[in-house]
Amino acid sequence: MVPYGNARMESGKVSCQHGEEECEGNRWEQCAIAHYPDASDYFPFYYCMESEGDRMLHNVKKCASDANLDYGILSTCYNGAESEELQKKAAAMTPSDHQYVPWVLINGVKSPSDGDNILEEVCSAYTGEAPKACESLEKSKGWKRCYA
Repeated sequence: MVPYGNARMESGKVSCQHGEEECEGNRWEQCAIAHYPDASDYFPFYYCMESEGDRMLHNVKKCASDANLDYGILSTCYNGAESEELQKKAAAMTPSDHQYVPWVLINGVKSPSDGDNILEEVCSAYTGEAPKACESLEKSKGWKRCYA
């Protein structure tokens, strides 16, 4: 998950498609992901923020509290240099040729099917023990893959 959307880096500064408030929301969400990298931790915050729509920035504390995230940690990140670094990292992860959002990256590479064949693409790229979903897909496709 990379909260960045259709933002662009211009002269070292991020410019968001929907204005400064979108950039601010992205920064809060980037901080949550950086400090709580497990999706089960950050996603409730992300979902709450996105659900608030135009009132997102007025409800950061509420969303942090509802998601059991420490608002102080998020605020320190958001108000410090770390937030700028996270924006640069998000910009670097954004495919320059994207024409819409969201887009899907698998191992840092844009999905050739734009996520329409996500399970097949993830299973093809996966090198660990096959998850059950991949085993089922392999059986249905007649694949014979070896996993490390």
